[in-house]
Amino acid sequence: MFYKHWKKIALAIAAFFWNGCNNNSSSSDVTIACSFKGGACPDYGIDFYYCENPEDYQSPDIEDKCTFIPRDPCVDYYECEDGTSCEIYEDETTMTCFDTLGNRITEDEFKSKYYVENESIH
Repeated sequence: MFYKHWKKIALAIAAFFWNGCNNNSSSSDVTIACSFKGGACPDYGIDFYYCENPEDYQSPDIEDKCTFIPRDPCVDYYECEDGTSCEIYEDETTMTCFDTLGNRITEDEFKSKYYVENESIH
């Protein structure tokens, strides 16, 4: 009787194993590592006021007479194993990332595909 149904049994076994090879089964569980590659801060890392009239620097109402110029923020750089690069600015909690073609990656896409090794994001 087994001999009579061997093709059906073989087909059922093949289908079982074939179904286990489905690309969608675990691809969402695979994440790509990103690691810290360095940081940069501006040369002159202080906030300051610019006043057209030099006497205004000593004025108690400097905020009204002069222009406040905040310093550029520090930025940390990250590189991912697939060539994606990211940066996160001081006092921010989300990374700005671009793939190898220069296309921006959304925060949700980053969180679903990547993780940062040995570094806690602010």
